[in-house]
Amino acid sequence: MARNLLNKQTVLQGALTLTAAWLIIRILGAVYRIPLGRLLGDEGLGIYAVPNQIYLLFFTLSSAGIPVAVASVVSEKMARGHFRDALRTFRVARFAMLVLGGTFSLLLFFGAGWLIEAGLVRIPEAYLGMRAIAPVIFFAAVTAAYRGLFQGLQNMRAVAYSQLADQVMLVGATLLFSYLLLPRGLSIAAAGANLGAVPGAVGATLMLVFIYRQQRRDMLELAAQDFSMAREGTLSLLRRIFSVAIPVSFAAVAMSVTHLIDQWLIIDRLQLAGLSHQQSVALFGQFNQMAMAFVNISIALAVSLGASLVPAVSESFAKQDMDRIRYQLGQSLRLAVLFALPAAAGLYLLAPQLTQLLFAEVEAGVPLAALSAVVVFWSVHLVTAGALQGMGKAIVPVRNLVCGIIFKIAITYYLTPTLGIRAAAYGTVVIFLIASLLNMVAMSRLAGMRFNLWDMLSRSVPATLVMSAGVLAVYKVAQLEMGGNTLPTLLAVAAGMVIYPVALLVLGGVRAEDVRRLPGGGRVAAFLERIGRG
Repeated sequence: MARNLLNKQTVLQGALTLTAAWLIIRILGAVYRIPLGRLLGDEGLGIYAVPNQIYLLFFTLSSAGIPVAVASVVSEKMARGHFRDALRTFRVARFAMLVLGGTFSLLLFFGAGWLIEAGLVRIPEAYLGMRAIAPVIFFAAVTAAYRGLFQGLQNMRAVAYSQLADQVMLVGATLLFSYLLLPRGLSIAAAGANLGAVPGAVGATLMLVFIYRQQRRDMLELAAQDFSMAREGTLSLLRRIFSVAIPVSFAAVAMSVTHLIDQWLIIDRLQLAGLSHQQSVALFGQFNQMAMAFVNISIALAVSLGASLVPAVSESFAKQDMDRIRYQLGQSLRLAVLFALPAAAGLYLLAPQLTQLLFAEVEAGVPLAALSAVVVFWSVHLVTAGALQGMGKAIVPVRNLVCGIIFKIAITYYLTPTLGIRAAAYGTVVIFLIASLLNMVAMSRLAGMRFNLWDMLSRSVPATLVMSAGVLAVYKVAQLEMGGNTLPTLLAVAAGMVIYPVALLVLGGVRAEDVRRLPGGGRVAAFLERIGRG
């Protein structure tokens, strides 16, 4: 039975599993914002966003890098046959997360008032929301240890199931609590929406505990087959875990701090340009909650590819198989770009139509159009960062991200009074443009990676241009024939989803090797080989 634990998913299989879950999660995350946005309005969404950002900061400080760190160490030990020590790594990490998660939950709950008094939070209405969301930190920290174990075993299904449970319960509870509390005022309703994250976090933790208990006997049986006598000390394990987790967490902390700085700068600089506090909060809500919702859906595959690369590259790196690492990264990066380019084009071309469709807010299309290019650069960053983390170089993508953030802050500060909310969007694009380029330079130096931009772009760019022309044509014709926005937009999106893969296939942008390792990909690969796309 223990052999079931060694039936690992490939990078692409794991990525596909996580991508399916991530897409559902992000679609739910975007869809539930439709009724939530109409309940709270853009001002209420701005209030709701702040506790989420504070929670992310506290969570990242405590445990954001733990899944990557535990996965990396567990995967390495499994590759060496040290099964007993791999299980022990998880147990040490779980205890650490119980302590850290509880500590940071209490810090946020009791420190919410101080954050407002000290001026770190510029929206006082977010006080109740910060206290409501505080317990999530504890459960998310414990969940991080379990996800790290399953990710290290390259069992992405368990990770996906827990993420789905979290999101489904979060969506239901968020809408229910905000609806019930709306008669008591906008800030209380927004706090109710923040409280909705608690049932999801509890549900995800319980699901992973249940899956672990189901597989614990197999894990113990596998550990009993380990006669290596390898046993790393507790302090050494903690040092190894946190030597990876801290840089990864620092990257997340840097992004959380950037979101907080965005909150300060956007609101202050927009008021400097003559807008009221209420108008500034509303624009912040359009950028942070509406436009970013589309971006988060569009990077789903890249997120999954990056997460799947960490244990796979870690295993290859433990064996010093650099050729395998170059192959894994090259294939993942190529797929990420194939999906990111049409997504970015679609967001740019239909930005106001999409925000009108989902949020009844045409103005949110302004930051969305400005953000659209970030899908490509963020995707490249996520994939290359996953490879670097798997090689034990987690500090490298963090350093590169910070370089981008410095430019982002400058752009937001200096350009917001003239460009408005678009400045914050352009700054976000610059973050990942710089970080992705620096990551590619690092992989060239560390792994001898040669990035073939012609191979990645020569077919996907023409296919994207063909798709863009088709999308615009379909939208214009449908708009003339039917009027309105809903049906023309849906038809244009559907047209893009059909035109792009057909154009890609005709141009030879999909090869047999791209799909062979996917579930059920054997027949598709055979078909591609028959038509000369091997």
